[in-house]
Amino acid sequence: MGLPTIGARAPERIQPPDVRRLHRMPSLPAWVASRVASMKDEPQRSTADGKCRTIPTLPANLILNEAERAEIERHATDLDALCRQTPADGDEWEAATLIIITKLMLALPSSTQNEAGAEATGEAFQAALDDVPTCRRADVPTWAVAAAVRRWYRGDCGENERGQRYDYHWRPSPAELRKIALVEKWRVQQRAQTLRKLIAAEPLIEFSEEHCAAMRARLTTIIPRGARTA
Repeated sequence: MGLPTIGARAPERIQPPDVRRLHRMPSLPAWVASRVASMKDEPQRSTADGKCRTIPTLPANLILNEAERAEIERHATDLDALCRQTPADGDEWEAATLIIITKLMLALPSSTQNEAGAEATGEAFQAALDDVPTCRRADVPTWAVAAAVRRWYRGDCGENERGQRYDYHWRPSPAELRKIALVEKWRVQQRAQTLRKLIAAEPLIEFSEEHCAAMRARLTTIIPRGARTA
């Protein structure tokens, strides 16, 4: 696939995910998917700073043009914005998350306590969804919590850390809900990371067969025959 010619129409837009159905993440347009499939990490000299290191690369004829780069950046920015829809980023998200947790607590009983401890349980859920070891707060978006709860209701959250199937007769523990919600967030976050890597991809440095043959011939004059056959 070559680069679009000057005056070519704008690239097909990348569709946003439906956060209610993240297991059905929309496919990337062909012009993006082909680049992602062709992208490889290769050790070579970077055009950004001239230093040799492992960088994402694309065949030269697949490097993004300005319109394609702008569309991918727009979509990645939208995905980042989705991941910031957390209780710490707005009262609306805090209220929505609280409603989701409350409905979960009313719909399913706890396996370890009676309803007299509901208030404490709600606080535990909020703490689990707000705090992370790095001390950043509210890293779980409201829509990810909602998606995790829907998966719990459907009984398709997989297995816990002990390899055991979850017991869906009860509501999940705060830590379990957090774990499942982070998986939902990862679906969106990982796509944004892949697209940003694609934006950063540099042309793959490829050498002609003639150049490779000349380099092999040159090596034969540098490395003694005994060292080559040892």
